[in-house]
Parts: sequence; C-alpha cells; structure tokens
Amino acid sequence: MPPRLTVIGKHSELTAGDVRRLVHLVVGDQPPDRSKAGATVDVRVLQGGYSGLLVALVYAPGRGLFILKGGPTGEIRLEHENRVQFLGSADEWLVNNQLDGIYGPVDVEFRDQSESWSAMAYRYIGSRTYRELADYSEFGGFLQAFALPQTVEGAPPERTVRACLYKVASLLVRNADLQNEEEGRALVDYLPDVDWERDINASLTTAAALWSDIEDLRDFRAWYTEAAAAVRVAPVADRRLIHGDAHLANILVNSVRAEVDLIDFGKGRQAHVFEDLARFEVDLVLHTTPRHAHSGALVQDELLETVNLVGDDDFALRDSPDEPRHRRSLRMWRQELCAVLRGTSLPGAAMMYRWFLLSECLKRIRWVTNNGPVAAGVDMLSLLRMITALRRMLDGHRYAPDTVISTTAEALTLLRCTAAYVPMHGHERLTNEKRNRAKEAALHASAARGASVRITAETGYSYLATRGVFNSRILHLLAAGASLQMVICNPYFLEAYGISASYDPDGRRLGSVVPDRLELHADLARKFEASLRGYEILREEYKSLVEVRLARFGLGATVLLTEQATFFEPYFHASRNRRERVLFDTFELQFEPGGLHMKRLLEETFSFHWNNADAVTDATSLEERCRRARTAVFDAWQATDDR
Repeated sequence: MPPRLTVIGKHSELTAGDVRRLVHLVVGDQPPDRSKAGATVDVRVLQGGYSGLLVALVYAPGRGLFILKGGPTGEIRLEHENRVQFLGSADEWLVNNQLDGIYGPVDVEFRDQSESWSAMAYRYIGSRTYRELADYSEFGGFLQAFALPQTVEGAPPERTVRACLYKVASLLVRNADLQNEEEGRALVDYLPDVDWERDINASLTTAAALWSDIEDLRDFRAWYTEAAAAVRVAPVADRRLIHGDAHLANILVNSVRAEVDLIDFGKGRQAHVFEDLARFEVDLVLHTTPRHAHSGALVQDELLETVNLVGDDDFALRDSPDEPRHRRSLRMWRQELCAVLRGTSLPGAAMMYRWFLLSECLKRIRWVTNNGPVAAGVDMLSLLRMITALRRMLDGHRYAPDTVISTTAEALTLLRCTAAYVPMHGHERLTNEKRNRAKEAALHASAARGASVRITAETGYSYLATRGVFNSRILHLLAAGASLQMVICNPYFLEAYGISASYDPDGRRLGSVVPDRLELHADLARKFEASLRGYEILREEYKSLVEVRLARFGLGATVLLTEQATFFEPYFHASRNRRERVLFDTFELQFEPGGLHMKRLLEETFSFHWNNADAVTDATSLEERCRRARTAVFDAWQATDDR
C-alpha cells in the first residue's frame, strides 16, 4: 500500500493528482527495514525558475529529506546521466536510500496536453528544516547573511564562508587543468553563443540611444564580434562536461557543517569551465552588492567598485580584511578559485575569463526583458553598467566609466521619476487633466490604506477650498481615518505679496508691490480666503486629522507626498495671468516611493517648513504682527528706491 502524502503548495501547471503520482513513483517502494506502518510522507512543492518542471522537498520516514525533480522523461534521463558523469559516480547517500534511479514514466497533463514524465532524487543537505524552507535559494541567502547582515552576530563566520566557497570551486572545477593547451583553438570556439536577435541587440541599441555619451554602448554587437574574433588563439584551453547552470539557486549549503552540494544538471554539456565559474561569480556579485532598502535596486557606486575588482588581475593575490563584506566575498571566491584551478595565472587567463563574464551579463538582458528585474535579480541599468565596465576592461582600460549621471533619461531613472507633465502650447488643459488624474489616484490609494498625506502649496486652494479640484479626495481621505498635514504660504507676509506681484509683471497694475498699494491681487486674495474657510470646515468635522500651518519662509514648489507617489511642481515668478487662463503652465514631476534620493529631499523640505510654520488658529494676531513688519520692509524698499 503506497504511503499517505501531505502536500503543501501547488505546481503552476500540474494537477494535484499528477504531483502525487510523480511523488509515489519515488517513495512508493520504501526500504522494508526502514518503513513505518501508517507513516506519512510530507511534500513541499517549491517555486522557482525551473522551466515548468516539478521540484519538491520531500520527507520520507526512514529516508529523511531529499529533493524530488520531475519532468519530461527525456530531460530527466539526460539530467541523471549528466549528474553521474559530472560527479564521476552515483551519490552514496542516494544509493543507500534506494533513490539513485530514474522513476517512471507516467502520463501527466501539462499545458493542456498529455506528456510522459519521470522523476529523480537529489540529496538534501540544507541547514533549514522541512517546515522552514520556502524556496530554493539557500546559498544566495547564506552569502547575503555574511555580506549584508542585519546583525554581525547573526552572520556566518568568515571561515565558514571561505570553506563553502572553496567547496563550490572544487565541485565546479573537478580537477580541470588549464595548462593543458590545445593548439590553434580561437576564443570564439570556447565562448557561449550570444543570441543577439532575442532582445539583447535591441536592448543595447535602445540603451545606446538613451545614453548617447557612453561610447561603450555604441555598435556593441559589432565590437563584440570583431574583438572576440581577433583573439585567434585562446590563452587557456578547456573542454569538459560542465554543470551548465551554476546559479546560487542550484547550490545547497549546510552552514553548520560547511557542506555544499550541486543540484539540477539538466543543462550539462561539453564546454569551457569558465562558463560555470562566470555564472556563479555574476550571481555572487548581484546577491552580495548592497541594495536600497525600499526599492531593492542595487547601489550603483557599490556595484561599480566591486566590478572594478574584476579588472585587477592581481586582486586575488592581495588581502584586504577591512574591506566591505560584499567585496570581501568576491575576493575570497577568487582566492579559493585560484587555489583549486591550476593555470589561472597563465598569460591571458584573466582576460579570457572577463570575456565569459561579459557573455554571462549579456545573457541576463533577456532575463530582465522577459521576467522583470525582481525575478532576474538585477535591474537593466545595473546590468548595462556591468556590461560597459567589462567592455572597457577588455579594451584595455583599468576602470569602469566614471559617469554616474549621463543624460536626462538616466537621471530620471536614477531619481525614479515615472512621469513628467509638461504643458506644451495648445495642450495645457489635457496635460493638466492627466496630472490631476494621477494625483487623484495617489490620494485614493492613501485613503484605501489609511495612510497620511503631506502637502506644501502656495494657497492650498485645490485641496482645501470646497470647490477645489481635489477637495472631494481630501474628504474621502479624512473620512477613511487618514490624516492630512499641509503648509501654505502666509497670506499676510512677503511671500504672498511676491506672488501677487507676479500677476502684474510691470509692477504698476492692481496688486503691485508699491508704497501706494499694499493689497493682494484680487484672485490671490480670493484663493487664500476660500482655502482658509475650507480648512475651518474640515477642522470642524475631522478635528486633529487635518492640520494646516502658515509657512514662515518661502515655498519653492507644490509638493504632494503620498505612499503611492510623490509630486513636485516648482514655482516661477512668471505671469500668473497666463496661468489663470490655461490652468497649467509650469511642469510637474512624479516620483515612485522607491526613489530614495528625491523622497529624502522632499520629506526633509516638508519637515523644515512644517517645523518653521505658524498655526492657522493664531491668524488674527499673526496678521497684525505681519502687517507691521510688512510695512516696515516696504518702507525700507521704498527708501532704497528713492536714493
């Protein structure tokens, strides 16, 4: 009688019944001396980049934990053969537990058609328990715990990391000897094929157009083809069965015993050992380089500093124990690699290895394009920086480009600017409607989450006045229990009169700042009055959820800070009469919340004005004090003009 199964998780393509059938193929015949009557086999279906194949962590009484992989019979048979050939023999633990074979086939329904699938097993050596394991990226997490620890006490010790990196290098190299050269083989005979027509060339061409001042992106395909072909004799030769997919996700680690094992030999093939090593190293760099806390994007300066190490042929020979841990990880990897791979010091070996690193980075363009930066583990900007840095090194330059902000397009990317609303002549109203819809969506999202909103604005009319375009959204926000903090110009002091003067640029019409006329322009006064009255209404209804203050210093822009987006519209002392006519004549930028640079600047600016502002409730006494100070300032200006 087959054992009972407890299955956690679902496969994206297979039915639950087919998953159970594949598991039963492997665990159906338990060793008689180890089986337990009525025992339950626990199965956790794992998610990951396995091309639709079944990968599961299985606990079988009498056998313990192992990894089950199921897929088309031909692929599983090839993977099984590759594993035996790569390792040189069958895994002893699998043999002892009768898990070293190919199990099946069985018919399954896969993507609306019947296929013949089989299964195989891998030894599991991970340090996590069955109940704790959620995914298949243990070695990546292990490296991140060392390079980017939440606390130093929780990080694995350096000697453990070094021992594990040594074992990874030993497994991937498997006694490869780069000193046994073959005569006359060109570099292109060893390099992996680059599928230029599948997104790679198009992405590089687009990037070259956007970052036109970075010469290393221009005509990249032609450069790669010609430069690689020019190396007519490869510096070091190697042809062997490689793992073929040496991602961190395919490496299991037991950090307690410093034990490492490889899984997933489905892409094994005859190739140069540098191909496996380059894939592992690029993964190592991307997993250990610091990332921004909110956006998850790689920190560009740190990435380039790490990539620059690749251009130093001797950096593995030196030691720098005080360097950041993410760069320490790369140095230890290179040191352990040199210890197990004979021939790394041969002339041209470092240069040839950089070609494989470049080829690996080019392949990842497709991953980003097809799967997005989160799934690919790298954003396109970081990938392009690595590619251009490697090209420069292969062209004989020591360091990656110094450029940090290259063009407007790149600057907007770095600032996480998602939209720019620019009212071109004749399209002012349409552009105004588009930016208003974006603001309404952000306010609506804040209301749904009960998140606070902060605003700086000249008069606040659009938000506070009962007829303001966003007033209904503010009501919705406050009704949902969210709060509003707002700073507007002081209508009684100098900044407001400067705005008023912008209605009459020649300084001689109604609203001008001259000694004989010290009142605000009628339109501006109306807006201030409507805003303050609207605030009184909101305050009566929602009490402390809404608070408006009057700025002591001039406001430079309308700033809307929400959880979903940030908006920034700078002020200009251009003709306000034109603005009243077309509604929108400046421009406005929209930033995503992950753009930490702009978010920090705008949040600090809001805090400055909030902390240097007066309560509206003190407006009566404030108005009189400001009137006296304002008159004194105007008199001083007039005395200066009369001289």
